Amino acid sequence: MRQPLRKASVYIALLLIFEAVTGLLIIIVTAIYQWILADYLDDIENNLLFSYLFNIYIFGAQLVVSFLCSLSLWNRLWKRRCTPNVRLMISVWLFYCCIIISSGFGTLWNVYYNIDVLENAAETSLFRGIDEYYSNPEWKLLWDGLQLRRQCCGVHNYRDWMKAEWMPRQESNCTRKSVLAPLACQKKLHDNNAPNYMLDGQQEPFPTLTINSINTNGCLPVFTDFVWRYFYILLLLLLLALKFLICLCCFTKYILQRQNLGDGCDNAGLTDEDGRPLVMVKYPRNVRCVILGEDDLASDIAPDVAYCNCDEAGGEQCDYCEN
Repeated sequence: MRQPLRKASVYIALLLIFEAVTGLLIIIVTAIYQWILADYLDDIENNLLFSYLFNIYIFGAQLVVSFLCSLSLWNRLWKRRCTPNVRLMISVWLFYCCIIISSGFGTLWNVYYNIDVLENAAETSLFRGIDEYYSNPEWKLLWDGLQLRRQCCGVHNYRDWMKAEWMPRQESNCTRKSVLAPLACQKKLHDNNAPNYMLDGQQEPFPTLTINSINTNGCLPVFTDFVWRYFYILLLLLLLALKFLICLCCFTKYILQRQNLGDGCDNAGLTDEDGRPLVMVKYPRNVRCVILGEDDLASDIAPDVAYCNCDEAGGEQCDYCEN
């Protein structure tokens, strides 16, 4: 195939690489947010989260594999003459690429439609963790680490800890500003100054704290913010992939259109008076045309011939010339 402009093959290769890189970014971003969201869920909900994000992994892998393989496809096409079969193959390839991007938007719609389901699963998991906090060390470590890293307390707010059945009730002489919550709910005074409740075994597990000394915001809103942030990043990457695909389609259509000019796929302009297509055959420079008569073709030993110029327009016939 002819390149209609300078470095056309380079531009096609760059667009294909950008599409593959976009698919790789989708996989990386999904893996990062799966690791972040897993902090809010137990093993059962983690399996639900993986099934929730599995289609996104598949979509990213399709982008990477399909467009990297397309690099090999286009490298072979540049070395071939543009024929109707080549045009058909490129059209099918473009249709397949459009199907992949369309499936990506379908996957994104599934993520958007099921965000509430994921939030409800996280809420159920976190409330179960509060109920098992005092009896299950795994949930204690999960809640303490979550509240320390995210600077949150409880599911919706700090009052969720005070509603737990195993939590000791406040005495009547306690002030309204005092709350019962894990020490992990305490605010960090400095970045490197975290409460040492895990190291001090003499401390009470639930001392009386004040509202001013703890984080009052819940952990579930932080989880929801992460989910929506991931959705918007995924939407941005999909729009970027769609933009590259539109550029790729337009550029490919332009290349195919230019192939039709001159010696293109349809051999436009290379026909005889009857409309039959002509075939152009290129010979090396040292090959010259020799015209033989019918008698010479019937003879086993042809006479020596000399080259002569023929003027077909004048109606003259060419015969070979003997030396």
